[in-house]
Amino acid sequence: MSNNAARRGPLLAYPDGADGVRVAPDEVARRLGLSDPEVLLGWVPYEVPWLAAPALRGRSFMAGYQLAGPLGDGRLSYLPIRLSGIPPFVGDNPPDVAVVGGVRRGDQLAFKGTVGWAPAAAEAAAQVVVEVDEDAPDLGGPLIPGNIAAVVDRREQPGADTPAPRPPDAVDLAIGRNVVSVFPEEPTIQVGPGGIAEAIVASLTRPVHVWSGLVTDAVAELMARGLLLGSVTAGYVWGGGPVAELARAGRLKLDRIEHTHDLTHVSGIDRFVGCNTALQVGLDGSVNVERVGGRLVAGIGGHPDFCTAGTRSKGGMSVIALRSTTGRGASTIVAKVETVSTARCDVDVVVTEHGVADLRGVDDAERARRIAAVADPAHRPSLLG
Repeated sequence: MSNNAARRGPLLAYPDGADGVRVAPDEVARRLGLSDPEVLLGWVPYEVPWLAAPALRGRSFMAGYQLAGPLGDGRLSYLPIRLSGIPPFVGDNPPDVAVVGGVRRGDQLAFKGTVGWAPAAAEAAAQVVVEVDEDAPDLGGPLIPGNIAAVVDRREQPGADTPAPRPPDAVDLAIGRNVVSVFPEEPTIQVGPGGIAEAIVASLTRPVHVWSGLVTDAVAELMARGLLLGSVTAGYVWGGGPVAELARAGRLKLDRIEHTHDLTHVSGIDRFVGCNTALQVGLDGSVNVERVGGRLVAGIGGHPDFCTAGTRSKGGMSVIALRSTTGRGASTIVAKVETVSTARCDVDVVVTEHGVADLRGVDDAERARRIAAVADPAHRPSLLG
């Protein structure tokens, strides 16, 4: 059901990604003769000045990074929708304008590194504004559809470069080794951003296929390490030279969410292993990736999409890998999670630096015992008491 009647002004959709656009909503509105815009945002891991504007208002599918302030003070509201649910949402609630990033391909425009739900937004919107990056390589993304009403030069837009993903530390690497130890032969793996994901990739010693929401430089470097089987399929890019080299070699396929996160297709991949992290894991196996202490920390993203696919894949699995404690020493293994983002039935294995909890084929009492066994030793007595 559409809820466009609640809008007070034109809706500008900003599809997400590590290389997302910088042009401000007010500038887009001015170029198109609009006024008083609202925004629909996703993942924004880069700094843009207009997010601090007091007049900013709208909604977001994600939190964290640069969105914590606007969500915390109420300028943005949060929509708890998984990534695979965003294309039908924007189809039912079409934006007035889709603002997307692109590169030139001859006399046409193609998506840059961010594809994701951008094609769905561009197809649904009445008008499309493309922020063209003249300096970016063409990574082979699909052509930008829709009614392209304006083109903006990215070099003229203020904003800081996206920082590189956090490198893994010793704890991350211990987790990564534990995760890799449960992989089947020649798995197809999915990883997200962050130090644990980087550690999983760094710990690989056997070749893998990659089907993922995101490709980073660490994933792209599997080609040079001789550990990449076939091509990488992904919907998002967070990287530089190694990703560009992967594309030049013809081993990167950037595609839209409707394909990269399609449950029927991904769960049909034999030995598909979804590798995801969490803020909290409950003793029943439920996973929280959204909020802690009442504070919104992140969004659902593709977490439940890939976890479900892993549990349904023949010979595959859904792995949740996380540090056993937060930076302040609180346990990430808890009796009950604050918010259930991914159901316990879609979790096969929980991994921390303290070991592997294989939950497949065991009852609730045994699940709790195994999960508690990989918690920080200081917290185990209270969890089992």
